[in-house]
Amino acid sequence: MFTDSYVTPRRLEVLISVLREYSRRDWKRETLYHTLQPEGLSGGVSNRDPARATIAAASELGLVEEKAGVIELAPRAEAKRPVRHTVLDALDREVLAKTDVEPWFGLFYAFQLGLGAEGAKPCTADNWAKRFLAEALHSVPYPNPFNGTKHSGLMRWFPYAGLGWIDGRRTFQANPYERLRRALPHVFGTSKRLNGDDFMVGLANACPELDGGNLFRQVNGSWDVRGKVCTLGLSHALVDLHLAGHLRLVGTVDSRGWSVQLANPPRTDFAGRIDFVELPGGDN
Repeated sequence: MFTDSYVTPRRLEVLISVLREYSRRDWKRETLYHTLQPEGLSGGVSNRDPARATIAAASELGLVEEKAGVIELAPRAEAKRPVRHTVLDALDREVLAKTDVEPWFGLFYAFQLGLGAEGAKPCTADNWAKRFLAEALHSVPYPNPFNGTKHSGLMRWFPYAGLGWIDGRRTFQANPYERLRRALPHVFGTSKRLNGDDFMVGLANACPELDGGNLFRQVNGSWDVRGKVCTLGLSHALVDLHLAGHLRLVGTVDSRGWSVQLANPPRTDFAGRIDFVELPGGDN
């Protein structure tokens, strides 16, 4: 797992920026190590592990390739989009959509999301690991098992990926606002309006770590789709997106649609249960 190594989002962004800015240069591995981590910045790490780990992570994410001893950007990373967007696309594609690169990233997030308010309480990294292993994985042994170090690494990446934020107690609060906003085109496809059930199916397919998705179901065995109650984190994300104008939740007081009432939405133009979800006419 690259998330429990020396890799940070910023280091990954710097690597992509360097390769973009000096794309005509042949970047041999050792030269790139020295560029990313000059002697004066080595911090006593003589073997340049941070630079090595960053390049390895970029390779796992499909952002760089090595050809004939030269490291270069993969085609999908060459586009002149902001570097952050390029990295987030890779996380969505290679990390949140499956478990090949990061086996615990999406699964642990889905587990914490499924706990609702219980998942927002302070807890040590080691205790989180023990709880995940016992409650989500039922104490079944796995290679490269989840532990406190891996949890601490994920806490560097969850906020960056738009999955939530760290509060003043250093506790992660799950709210997939940015993750869901990025996924809206995939959820809606060519439609501008979906009924609540179709929206939730589209969301589960586009974001398997969120309510009803494949990864979510793996670690939340007691979750029942028939209840039609969105998790606390997803409820907050949907209400926040509604209030920001990135989508519109439509529901009536007597609706039997999906509930986001765990987020205590303001009683203005939305009653707390979803009949339909709409995209605004302009750019979202």
